Amino acid sequence: MRTLVLLLTCLSPALAGAEIIDRIVAVVNDEVITLTELKDTTQPLMEQVARITDPIVRDAQRQKQLRAGLDTLIGKRLMSQEAAQRNIAVSKADVDQYLSRIRASRGWTEEQLQVYLTGQGMSLAQFRQETRAKLLQQRIVGMVLGQKIRVSDRDLEDYYKEKVTRASADYVVEAAHILLQVPADATPAQDAAVRQETQELILRARSGEPFAELAARYSQGPGAAGGGVLGRIRRGSIDPTLEEAIFSLEAGAVGGPVRSRFGYHAVYAIARHSVAPPEFSTVREQLRNELYNSRLEGELKKWIDELESKAFIEVRL
Repeated sequence: MRTLVLLLTCLSPALAGAEIIDRIVAVVNDEVITLTELKDTTQPLMEQVARITDPIVRDAQRQKQLRAGLDTLIGKRLMSQEAAQRNIAVSKADVDQYLSRIRASRGWTEEQLQVYLTGQGMSLAQFRQETRAKLLQQRIVGMVLGQKIRVSDRDLEDYYKEKVTRASADYVVEAAHILLQVPADATPAQDAAVRQETQELILRARSGEPFAELAARYSQGPGAAGGGVLGRIRRGSIDPTLEEAIFSLEAGAVGGPVRSRFGYHAVYAIARHSVAPPEFSTVREQLRNELYNSRLEGELKKWIDELESKAFIEVRL
């Protein structure tokens, strides 16, 4: 494989005048990672980056996300290679069983699953491949790291107390919004025009016009007829940019414009409501999973760092 990589490198000057459809962005031991793989991994984030208007900031964020995505792919490739060395495999039956559980949990037939995947831009074959990789990683991680992670009853109690202390200052915000949509192919001038329209609506609301009436008349988002009400928003439940804007407002205040992938939002904090912590017994298993996964993440990072230190890795991004 390395001979092939070297051969491709030597041939590249001769192909300089041709269109480059794909290229190698990293070599991990005797395997390669291609630009296509990297783009597929980072596509959702790249769509957000593409909306950044400042070209310098946009390029910097693009490189940052590409490198983060490449690091993730390198880690996954190292884990799959480690699994092969330990003769750990995932069979077709394992994948079939996993897909059956997914269909059963959602009450889908196989045809309905295929329709869902098509809507996500993915074929069943691709989903099976991703599922196999996921199960393989779970198996190797469980074998190597499972014995290192313990969560005791005392750990759970301490973690619960810590969360309750943090939640004592927590609250939910009853909110509403007005959305003015921006087409995916909008020019910078069109984008700026929609932003200006949103700003004007914000000023009208701040001047005393009822927000619900403005939403019913102008909003292009769901729930417009009902005043654009979003309900009670908890942290982590909506787009982070929208969440930040809503939670920064005092009750009765209007803010924005806020850019999301749909367009520009004017946001209105109707009221704030305190949140009572749940009983320990009702969230015990949830807390156990959270604490286990948190510790697993730390151990996984250390293990991948160890694998990288022993591997041949060449980055060509």
